[in-house]
Amino acid sequence: MDADNKMRRSPLFALFLICGISIFTVPLLLSDPIELIYKIILCTIFFVSALISHRKKHQTKYFPVLFAFFISSLVSLFEYVLYSNQSVLYWISASRMDLTVLFKVISTLLVVIPIVLLTKVTEKDLASIYLAKGTLRSGLTIGIILFLFFSATSVWTSSLLYEAKDLTLKKILTWSPWILVFVFSNGIKEEIQFRGLFLKKYETLLGVDLSNLLQAIVFTFAHIGETYSPVMTLFFFIIFLLGLAFGAVTQKTNSLIGSVLFHAGTDIPVILGIFSNF
Repeated sequence: MDADNKMRRSPLFALFLICGISIFTVPLLLSDPIELIYKIILCTIFFVSALISHRKKHQTKYFPVLFAFFISSLVSLFEYVLYSNQSVLYWISASRMDLTVLFKVISTLLVVIPIVLLTKVTEKDLASIYLAKGTLRSGLTIGIILFLFFSATSVWTSSLLYEAKDLTLKKILTWSPWILVFVFSNGIKEEIQFRGLFLKKYETLLGVDLSNLLQAIVFTFAHIGETYSPVMTLFFFIIFLLGLAFGAVTQKTNSLIGSVLFHAGTDIPVILGIFSNF
């Protein structure tokens, strides 16, 4: 994309960035019940905006992105309801590890199922959200290599960035079923939520490079509320680079398979730090 095209597309880039931040970052600054009211209003605004763009011929090209923002705000509302009522699940287990993994699985279902169903409602093929084989060999090769790399370095990384304590091989092997369920649930959830739902829709309006940059910035801002790393500036820089990498893998392989495996690997140090501090 040449400089003139980038300049023409910069207002859209800024607008979509504001929309992404309004979904993933602004609620972090709000308290109940303002947060709930805000999420409901935001969801309504995106739904109405998508309907208007769908009905006006000169605005139809914006419908896919606006409808994606509606879907994203809707699943964000679902997640809010889940985490606001998490105590109803406490009867299942007294273990914080069990509950952490259970909440992550339920959260993933609350995100993935509506995205898939609403994508089908708009008569879009699931390949439009990268739920496809794509270049399967490349996706699996990239994903598996990176998953194994981050697995192998996870103890060192977890101690450096996430304050992991007293990690031993025995502990990690004992935790491994919970770790795998958590990291793959989160990998699937966030790859569909940030890359799958938006990348192709951005690309039609912004091009490949700006689209990847945009989703990486939004992905980074979505982590502002996290507190599991003592070196947050470095953490945000790493998250931004990972967001770019996840997007590049998705675009290169035309599938989420590689990025899900890659993402799952990068989450292993995080969950090791969390589990070791329970």
